[in-house]
Amino acid sequence: MRTFSILMITASLIASTAFAGNDRDHYDSKRQGPQWKQRDFAIIRNVTPQYEQVSQPRQECSSEWVTETLPAPRASNSIAGTILGGAAGGAIGHQIGKGRGKDVATVAGTIIGALVGEHMADPYNVSQPANTVNREVQRCRQVNDYAQRVRDYRVDYEYRSQIYTTTMNRYPGEPGSRLPVRVMVELDE
Repeated sequence: MRTFSILMITASLIASTAFAGNDRDHYDSKRQGPQWKQRDFAIIRNVTPQYEQVSQPRQECSSEWVTETLPAPRASNSIAGTILGGAAGGAIGHQIGKGRGKDVATVAGTIIGALVGEHMADPYNVSQPANTVNREVQRCRQVNDYAQRVRDYRVDYEYRSQIYTTTMNRYPGEPGSRLPVRVMVELDE
């Protein structure tokens, strides 16, 4: 009886192992995607850099000399003379007029007094000569310089007598050198 029990346990283990393996094959056949990956090497046949044009803005400045004419300063005496002459003329005009004409005479006296006071302060109307000044002016403008830079590399490589083409961000190496590749094998159903 003991031998029979050992035989039954052994048979059930073998059956369950076979069933489990059969179930795994069934699961793998329904699964999609790569079943197996392998690393290998291809041979680089051609490397062509792909360029792009890049704008590099910069400031371009130049200097030039400009002659400016500054207004002449007015003599401070003529301002004081204008104020004093206007006040004196207004007072005299106020004494001359009567009624409504008194206001007109006051205004006229103020204007005439201001003109006379300005002339008395600067009788020859000699103002300072205009000043001319030379100064350097810097003018700047933005200029775009264009340069070409490598964007990526177009790589032709050979693997098992077939030519493939891809684009790489880094330089892969000289033609004739080895290029690591991953090979995926899938079931053909």
